[in-house]
Amino acid sequence: MPLKITLAPEEKIIVNGAVLANAGGHATITVLNQAQILRGKDILTQDDAITPATRIYYVLQCLYLFPDRAADYRKAADAFLADYAAAAPSGAAIIDTINKHLATGAVYQALRSAKKLLVHEKEVLDHVSDPASSRL
Repeated sequence: MPLKITLAPEEKIIVNGAVLANAGGHATITVLNQAQILRGKDILTQDDAITPATRIYYVLQCLYLFPDRAADYRKAADAFLADYAAAAPSGAAIIDTINKHLATGAVYQALRSAKKLLVHEKEVLDHVSDPASSRL
């Protein structure tokens, strides 16, 4: 089934590891075959992968976009997921969902589930108070 994507001016997408940018006005493209595609709003750079959840998202993004290095990215993903589960047991259900998707080869679905992990991490960190600010 074809996938139709409308790109805003200057919007970027990644298709099979290649970064493409719309250089003109609004553009619509149709993808007629299977491809690994991420829109600009879903792309996380390595420099932005600075928290446990963002590292998980980033490595799953790489696993999705670069299947030729799947073994390396899967190993990293497994380690990051185990570390997150140990540090934040309240995220276990999300971690389990991600692992189930990975076990069936549904990497894109695992990546989508990792977005929920980003929200979870923010909620957990929002509940942690800064000891320095409580002394003011």
